[in-house]
Amino acid sequence: MPTSRLLRSRLLWSGFLTATLTACGGSVSIGSGFEPPPPVSVATPGVAAVKLRTSAGGWTVMTEKLRPLANVAVPDRRLVIRREGSTASGAYAAPEGWSLIDFATHHPSQDMTVVLASSTGIRLVRLDKEGRMLRQADFADPHAATDPFVGDTLVIRNSQSLVPFATRDAARVAAIGEDAALVLRTGRNAVVAYRLGYSAAGGFNTQWRRIVEPGVPIGGVGLTSGTFDPFGGLDNQWHVHMDVNAEGQIAVAVAIGLTEIVDGHSQHFNEPLDPALANGVLLTQIAPNGVRLTTTVVDTAKKSEIHAIRWVGDSVALAGRVRSEIVPDGSGWDGYVALVQPATRRVAAYRTVHADRGEVIFDIAPLAGGRFLVGGSAGYVQNPSGGSISEDAAPLLAILDAQGRLIRRVPFSAGPRHNQIRSLAGWKGNLLIAGFDNGPGTHSADNNPALLTADGFIEEVPTP
Repeated sequence: MPTSRLLRSRLLWSGFLTATLTACGGSVSIGSGFEPPPPVSVATPGVAAVKLRTSAGGWTVMTEKLRPLANVAVPDRRLVIRREGSTASGAYAAPEGWSLIDFATHHPSQDMTVVLASSTGIRLVRLDKEGRMLRQADFADPHAATDPFVGDTLVIRNSQSLVPFATRDAARVAAIGEDAALVLRTGRNAVVAYRLGYSAAGGFNTQWRRIVEPGVPIGGVGLTSGTFDPFGGLDNQWHVHMDVNAEGQIAVAVAIGLTEIVDGHSQHFNEPLDPALANGVLLTQIAPNGVRLTTTVVDTAKKSEIHAIRWVGDSVALAGRVRSEIVPDGSGWDGYVALVQPATRRVAAYRTVHADRGEVIFDIAPLAGGRFLVGGSAGYVQNPSGGSISEDAAPLLAILDAQGRLIRRVPFSAGPRHNQIRSLAGWKGNLLIAGFDNGPGTHSADNNPALLTADGFIEEVPTP
């Protein structure tokens, strides 16, 4: 962790404490012996911190070792688990032949549910709050091999697979009490949602399954040169995004670009979509009992990627990046935020977020007063006629108003090379921020594989 970032975190904590005590009419003398708890400030050298979740008494972060394009479809991830008051960390890594894809906390028991993927299969793992394994089971879905497919079936590589051929990173999990919601894309490219019951005695069981989108052809895109994909844009079209609210409503978002999902959705659900729709997101709401309720179209009009989803009251916030214009200096990408009201299929707001040259948003969290906090990267450029992204990129932490308009950036010290803020989570009235610096651009490691690295961090800061 760079000294400047750690110092900044401690100074912010000190200022927050002083302001709070003053507002409450309290005072603390220098000789009283009162010592505020030190803010969380943890480094993960050599690996990026890509997803962070807090729960009662601790936090869990998923780290990832960056991999070259040739191996990026097989993620190399680990869980680091820290309990409050403990200096030791628990950990979990997938066994040989499997990749850790996602995890969920917020079970009342403080257990965690973890999703693993092989080249064709899905495995569910239940961990206790320290990271010790309680149960694991290979997930089976006998219906997946015959799910509907709209389009040329010659593109199907393996109908028996629960994982698409292009990437293992196509499953997401969230907690619903002690149960879990699971969404994945199968080998037939169908997007399917499940509610998984769980008990200590019986393990996992599928309570229901629901097709979110039928299988359709999905196009690929590659680079003519380059070693790394800094924002995961080359396989974004395969990913699924999911969040669950306090009532157990499930929201699932999938990208439109590079897929034939518009035609597939129209035919399978008999819900005609505009055939000219080429970019954006389809957001589907599913009731706790598995009934598919609505699908809302978010049309970004231009090439875009989705990276974040979050329930906010009765609305869903989506975020990512969009290529607003093609300009010679490569600064034509902006972050975007869309606020959707699924019950009415209404896009209440869609805004681009421009702070400095290129922007991408990886996470979005609600603040008091209807505002939002977003985290991502800014200050990068991208080849205007290609996919190469610069090594130079600054951390983006910003406050948006209730309509997604940029109010101001929140200062956050940059480390060397490529910087990303990847995940935001509440922590004791403050925020934990996960991300990395010292990361590569597209071409950083072309001639030196040692440059394909990043240094992750988890930092506590006051809520803006």
